[in-house]
Amino acid sequence: MRRTDFENAIDAIGCELLSIRYRYNTGGKVISAFGQVPGTLTYIMWDENGRAFAYAQNEGSEDCVSEFNLTSLPYERDAKFDLKFE
Repeated sequence: MRRTDFENAIDAIGCELLSIRYRYNTGGKVISAFGQVPGTLTYIMWDENGRAFAYAQNEGSEDCVSEFNLTSLPYERDAKFDLKFE
């Protein structure tokens, strides 16, 4: 899938796109995307097929989530955020 496919599908489920990772040796194919449910501390990672994995940070947590540590969060499979590509 391409970036625009992910952007459109993420927008359709009402999430905010934070970061996209590419596999450069395949012409820029997306290998993962990271997003957040607006107004919450729920972070989502999508694989190259649009399968979702979510992590919900506890309120008042001292942990800092940033663009640099999105890949290291303890995500768990969550099908309710799976992307549907058109």
